[in-house]
Amino acid sequence: MKALSSLSLHLVLSLFFLPMIMVYAVTGLLYMGGADQHFTSHVEVYELSSGDEPPYADSCRELERLGVKLPEGKVRPFKGNYILGLVTGTHVLFLKTENSLRAEVVKPGIYPNLLLVHKGKAGWWFSALGYGSAISLILLYISGILLMWRNRRKRKLMLVSAVLGTSAVVAGYLMFFTMG
Repeated sequence: MKALSSLSLHLVLSLFFLPMIMVYAVTGLLYMGGADQHFTSHVEVYELSSGDEPPYADSCRELERLGVKLPEGKVRPFKGNYILGLVTGTHVLFLKTENSLRAEVVKPGIYPNLLLVHKGKAGWWFSALGYGSAISLILLYISGILLMWRNRRKRKLMLVSAVLGTSAVVAGYLMFFTMG
């Protein structure tokens, strides 16, 4: 069997990891555009008796009386609040303020689950694919540069692009992280 050429390796890696790179790109664009964690989710909000305390047994009974099908498991701490169920499936967030207790019953859509993939919080399989995607991107850039380096005209364009891109990142860093 003939060994993979650098062009074939470049093509195979780019196509294999394309779906993961697209997940990162789309979720990143939506996140930067202001989409919150409930984007594409169905959320029902219930105002509950503010006197209930964790583990919110009375509140769970109140939700069941209202016809809410509660997920399995126990109420547990979650980011300063409390949650019942897994964030990847239907779950109940208990949000307490000084004067009120609110329950949000969340049926997550595709965006919040893919955002967990983006953040590396979707299990070992997606973590492995994420590391593979990151390593693959490095290899794709290196192999792409090596493939194009032979052409003198493209070499000049590549060098100018690299200098401009590096300058843009350095300028951004200096503008936003060193000026206080």
